[in-house]
Amino acid sequence: MDMSFWLRHFAGASLLAKAIYLSLLLLSVLAWAIIIAKIRALRRNARGTRRFLELYRRMRRDLPGLLRQVGAAEGTLESPLVAVFMRGCEELQAGLSRDGAAAPTARPRITPLQFSTLTRAVTAVEDKCFLDLEHFLIILATTVSAAPFLGLLGTVWGILEAFQSMGARGATGVTAVGPGISEALIATAAGLIVAIPALLGYNFIGARIRELAGEADAFTADFLGLIERDFVREDRP
Repeated sequence: MDMSFWLRHFAGASLLAKAIYLSLLLLSVLAWAIIIAKIRALRRNARGTRRFLELYRRMRRDLPGLLRQVGAAEGTLESPLVAVFMRGCEELQAGLSRDGAAAPTARPRITPLQFSTLTRAVTAVEDKCFLDLEHFLIILATTVSAAPFLGLLGTVWGILEAFQSMGARGATGVTAVGPGISEALIATAAGLIVAIPALLGYNFIGARIRELAGEADAFTADFLGLIERDFVREDRP
């Protein structure tokens, strides 16, 4: 089946069949564009996450120095962990500056209430980063669900047209209806050709996002524990 076969089939198809084929083509183009864009974004995030975690493990006891290092390389470190770290440091610096102004002779610390605010802030940033990564995946899910049914609709419609044509000509037998049915089945094949890559891409991207989310959750828990231990003021009765 070369390109001329597909062109001849499309040219001879009914208006509804052409609409179905064009819809499948549009879904396929969108699905492949999303798959390629998401895989590239996930690769950038994976590289940024590895580089940031290397810095964090080496300098986690020196948060100001780590903040300077990350700030200098922020443009090349694309990762939800970097966004969480920067947001947490912003909230921490704001709380420490207020405490330092109130008690300049003591070591600045934040209150448990400020730590709760910081926790909510970094959690919100983490959630937003992963919502951005999951953006447009609904189109892949829709393609997986809709493409086979669109192909099936094209097949059923083509079979109906084949039997109507056979009845109008008064012809009977497989030789009369076979070509029409075989062409109608192309719609089912087209629907599967569109749906299968979208399904594989959706599952692969979802697995990579879940893996990155696990790393982000582990980092966030460790980062918040570090702040709570070193910078949160103890409430004493």
